[in-house]
Amino acid sequence: MGSSLSRTFPVALAASLAAALLAGCGSPSEGGAAKATDVPAAPVGTPKITTAVIEPVPVEAYLLTEAQWTTLGKAESALRVRCMERFGFAYEEPLPVGESSGQTISQYRYGKLDPAKTAVHGYRMPPAPSSSSSGEVRKKPTATERVVLSGTADLTAKSGKGGQKVNGETVPEGGCVGEAQRKLGDYGDAQIANDVNLGSFGKSLQDGRVLAVFAKWSRCMAESGYHYKTPMDASEDEKWRGETASAEEKTVATADAHCKIRNNVAGVWYAVDVAYQKQAIEEHAEELAQVRKAIAGQLKAAADVLGD
Repeated sequence: MGSSLSRTFPVALAASLAAALLAGCGSPSEGGAAKATDVPAAPVGTPKITTAVIEPVPVEAYLLTEAQWTTLGKAESALRVRCMERFGFAYEEPLPVGESSGQTISQYRYGKLDPAKTAVHGYRMPPAPSSSSSGEVRKKPTATERVVLSGTADLTAKSGKGGQKVNGETVPEGGCVGEAQRKLGDYGDAQIANDVNLGSFGKSLQDGRVLAVFAKWSRCMAESGYHYKTPMDASEDEKWRGETASAEEKTVATADAHCKIRNNVAGVWYAVDVAYQKQAIEEHAEELAQVRKAIAGQLKAAADVLGD
């Protein structure tokens, strides 16, 4: 289906922001507001968002959810194990596939919003629940097993053409890893969906309505003695580069969250972001309909593998 963003969701947010800006969307401090011809109509009924974004953004309908990634990952893992068994190897996956945490793309899209959480974690993510593990040390695959897994004996290559004979069976292209991925439709986020996701976010950062609410937020922060032009300037302050959140970071992040709530920053930002997304989704309706069809097919294949 094309390239995919990192879908460890906290990481995905940072990747989305960085990619949107690097793609030429600019930053609020560098390019001004979006061109009037590109600006969708003012959102109707801007939501009041306080400590959490509940509603998904429209493009999430065309991107794999975290739960879907988890399901497809489990199916791919099962297929790799079955493929290895076909070659006579009792293969165990090197890491267990964890359960979905229930996070969505929109959850942290507009920064940290809950003062109770920022007071504890600052701008950091709360620690993810640890997955249960038996504590067993899995044996490393042998050289022959690696050939069957990846389709090549070259340790520097991720995959190879296959074609080798092992225990009377022909190694498929890309090995068992490649075979499993093909059976699930080479799943991943479609480029057009990623473009809509990143594009709307980048445009929102240049939109006059968002810039105006950022200015209100900035004045609010200044009242507490913190001088930042945008929420991103605060969250990306180099002072927060340490491994753990300092007392100062927690204080600033909490003031940030309070100022977002006071000025409904997330509500305005969400409404504008959604307006750009709806505009782009309408423009690419046919392509995105095919994306949804492909996702449905991949999930059906995964369900068949897992017996669901």
